[in-house]
Amino acid sequence: MLCYSCGKQREKLHTVKSALLKGVDLFMCQVCIDSKFEPRYTIIMAGRQFGTEYVRDYIIKHRYVGRDISGSEIVA
Repeated sequence: MLCYSCGKQREKLHTVKSALLKGVDLFMCQVCIDSKFEPRYTIIMAGRQFGTEYVRDYIIKHRYVGRDISGSEIVA
């Protein structure tokens, strides 16, 4: 299975609750869990729903895998 955050194939994934989107369960590897990562798309969705201040810490500290999240992706 693929980790929802880093996208790498892992033998063992854990189900965790999203810290940003309540009620969303994510399959993530232990490395991403320990790093307190969120999938990039959940950060964008939470930013669109709750505003940029809500996801500011995740974007500034780059607590996700992938290219930088631009303001245009959140304001879309």
